[in-house]
Amino acid sequence: MRSPGTAATTGRTRPGRKALATRGRILDAAAKVFRQNGYTGTRLSDIAAAANTQAGSLYYHFASREDLVREVLRVAQERTNDFVMRRVDSLPESTSSLDRLREAFAAHLAAVLEIGDYTAATLRILGQVPEEIRASTLELQREYGLYFKHLFESARDDGSLRADLDIYACRMMILGAMNASPDWFHPERPKGLTVAGLVEQFDAIFMAGIATKKGNRRRSNMVDRVADPAPTPQAPAETRAAATIVRILDAAARVFRENGYAGARLVDIATEADMQTGSLYYHFDSREDLVSHLLRNAWHHTDDMVRRSVEGLPARTAPINRLCTVMSAHMLSILSEANYTSAMLRILGQVPDEVRATIGPLQRTYLELWRELLSEAQSAGDIRSDLDLSVVLMVLNGALNWTVEWYQPDTSNLTPAELAEEFCKLVFEGMAVH
Repeated sequence: MRSPGTAATTGRTRPGRKALATRGRILDAAAKVFRQNGYTGTRLSDIAAAANTQAGSLYYHFASREDLVREVLRVAQERTNDFVMRRVDSLPESTSSLDRLREAFAAHLAAVLEIGDYTAATLRILGQVPEEIRASTLELQREYGLYFKHLFESARDDGSLRADLDIYACRMMILGAMNASPDWFHPERPKGLTVAGLVEQFDAIFMAGIATKKGNRRRSNMVDRVADPAPTPQAPAETRAAATIVRILDAAARVFRENGYAGARLVDIATEADMQTGSLYYHFDSREDLVSHLLRNAWHHTDDMVRRSVEGLPARTAPINRLCTVMSAHMLSILSEANYTSAMLRILGQVPDEVRATIGPLQRTYLELWRELLSEAQSAGDIRSDLDLSVVLMVLNGALNWTVEWYQPDTSNLTPAELAEEFCKLVFEGMAVH
């Protein structure tokens, strides 16, 4: 089976092959540049430079930037759709519905790792492109979603999947974890995990669940143990300035989320905050200083809420329940600050290295808390010993963080707290009937 997007070949050169190769090179370069700069921050000259071609040559293949981005989004979704459907359709007719679902997940993961720039670019620019382009992309995504919905329902209807889980939420959380994997999975590193090994870890986490029988007996619903977000104490003289800073950061989160880092101007943020552009410099030295505060606030908000939730648990709380509390607090935190989380996900790979370095220690400290709790739960026999905890950590964080891109509390049949408990059930107990 060919990898996603690989063209069939013959022994002789066909007319137009050079042009097709150039077009493919331009699309690959465009996906990478859109991923790095966002839509509004990308110029055709940037793409031409990345594709090692002249800017004028792009117009031979694409009439405009809109034409080019439309094709990047179409290729991203169609490559994934076609690859996954071909893989599943090639299975013998006798293949069980559960194994068809497993094959679809394996194929999806292979696809997004193969075209990681396209996957990440779609996330970062879909909200920025013209409505007509976004609508056509969403139609392809709906087709893909319906395909997975059918696979899920078939497995549930024949008794292979548990009936007490929300199919839509489970599907989106698993696909979200897979879509996040290109940002952290690097199979080319020596002694690193292979793609096949990563597929096995995903299957173990989401199909079988990470908890042992002992762990599942001890686990309880811990969502009600999550601490409320803590207000920041302020002296009376600081209240007005602090409120202005919050207003600026809230506006910046919305603008960075919609325009990307390169496409967000201070004037746009000032307009969103209903203030003069010059007033921003009273509180922030530069755009880099502003985005650095934004990213740190996003991390501090989640880190604080998670730590207070764990510290508020009784001393004898089972390790698996501490871990469940962390997962629940993380989800409720990012959903309560969705614009901040989404902005961070979309621009973290685009900001200057010196800005990204300012939150590196925060990320490492926070993830170390997760590692400690995972290790404690494994040592206590609450979660399985055959799992790579480093992979589990990244998979779970990817699934949780991606919820801000698909979960709509106003239209969902699950509240944020119910979604958090659904995630814990999925992760600890798995979807498959054992």
